[in-house]
Amino acid sequence: MNNSRLTYAIIAPALLLGLLFFSCTKKEEEKQPVAASSPALSPSVRIVATLNGDPITLAEFQERFARAGIKPEREVELEVKSEFLNRLIERKMMVLEAQRKRIKIGLPEINARIATMGKEHGKDVKDELASLGIDFEKWKSDIWEDMMIERLLNREVYRGVSVSSSEARRYYQANPEEFERPEQVRVRQIVVGSEEEARKVMELLQAKNADFAAIAREKSTAPEAERGGDLGYFAMGEMPAEFNVVFGLPKRGAISGIVKSPYGFHIFKLEDRRKPGRISFDEAFKTISEKLLHAKEDKRYKQWIKDLRSRTKFEVNYEALKQ
Repeated sequence: MNNSRLTYAIIAPALLLGLLFFSCTKKEEEKQPVAASSPALSPSVRIVATLNGDPITLAEFQERFARAGIKPEREVELEVKSEFLNRLIERKMMVLEAQRKRIKIGLPEINARIATMGKEHGKDVKDELASLGIDFEKWKSDIWEDMMIERLLNREVYRGVSVSSSEARRYYQANPEEFERPEQVRVRQIVVGSEEEARKVMELLQAKNADFAAIAREKSTAPEAERGGDLGYFAMGEMPAEFNVVFGLPKRGAISGIVKSPYGFHIFKLEDRRKPGRISFDEAFKTISEKLLHAKEDKRYKQWIKDLRSRTKFEVNYEALKQ
């Protein structure tokens, strides 16, 4: 993993203000913003918002915005900052609500979460944050907030939300067009860097009892080499145009010639072919269930956050973001 991906993977969960928890669309946000600017807050005061009387200072906002690593273009900077402030207010609302509900997250749980993040990304989190100039203890507080919000939502919003088999089946029957599957092929490939290497691989494949998967594991430079070059199933148009040659292979087990692409030199093997047709309910069940579950959770969350807003006193000074 390159450094930029590692950085994002480590800091994003805590520093993008839990955006994965918020499913309102842009249009809905425009119709129902977190708050309107209040004349009670002067633009000259370095306070960007108050929440139940407690201030969010411009300094705190700027620090959080910097920790999030967001660098918008100048022409949309104020819009991005305003939206970030909305999300920060909602985040603080939820943390206060979690505390009111007596939700607690202990230090051992926080440390375990951080240790897991470090193991997943193969790098010491504290060292990575230090290299970015991010204060570890403040970042740790962000993690605590994340975990408080996760537990609150799981307890108050998402608990008990489920999708029955009959609901999934009704969706399947009402939306047949979603489950029409075009012709698909399952393919293995070997990718090498030069035509000369590809010819050598082709010679190996032409030997008696040659094992395409084993040769792919040994010779291919593509990411799926460890799976014996297995690309799984795909339909026409889902892969780069050079891959379409596999749809013309005559039968299972057939091997293509050498195919050049921007990625290198490919040799394909046709493993299987699926005729076009309708995906069965059993095949579609998991996808349908996840889709319906997310829709139910989204609906419940929107109503819950609307109620939480109505029970919270807050004012916003968007003008202070221009400073």
